[in-house]
Amino acid sequence: MIRTFFPVAAALLAWASPALAQQADARSSSAEADDASAAVFELIEHRTAAAQASSTASADSPVMTVSATRAALPRGRERFLAFIRAAERRHALPNGLLDALIAVESAYQPGVVSRAGAMGLAQLMPATARALNVLDPFDARMNVDGGARFLRAMLDKFGSVTLALAAYNAGPAAVMRARGIPANSETPAYVRKVLSAWRLGSS
Repeated sequence: MIRTFFPVAAALLAWASPALAQQADARSSSAEADDASAAVFELIEHRTAAAQASSTASADSPVMTVSATRAALPRGRERFLAFIRAAERRHALPNGLLDALIAVESAYQPGVVSRAGAMGLAQLMPATARALNVLDPFDARMNVDGGARFLRAMLDKFGSVTLALAAYNAGPAAVMRARGIPANSETPAYVRKVLSAWRLGSS
């Protein structure tokens, strides 16, 4: 679950948002400042992870071998793929990464709401949607663009696909504290699932 992020509203509203390029020491006071402003960004992955934690995964190396086939991707993808791809290009995301994240977050269901209140394709929490100026979280295009901006911000902050995904799920402060993927019950499996879907979609 994404729990924290420091206020970077100016950078976010300039669409360079959710993510900022420097890595802070988790034990420093800046990490505490991130925690204090956690309400600015809060995204949530509503599923329960099944795999065991592993905080030692390398930055961009795959954390699991993909043996699935393209047919295993969730249905409904075709409805949204054009503007998911457009958001990836607009925010300079790695090709197919946002697509894979949405497959894991919502299985391409634009009206889904998690038990914690996360909404839409990219599973934006209400506070996050407001901070990203996503006026209607159930508008698929708005929701996807908001998720793309947050993911872009995490890539800029951590310089790593793996850590950016961990931060999307657990929050940037948690990644800084762990100096890697947080060893909780959810985030390692979440990262593996998104990377798996990413590989699958690009195969």
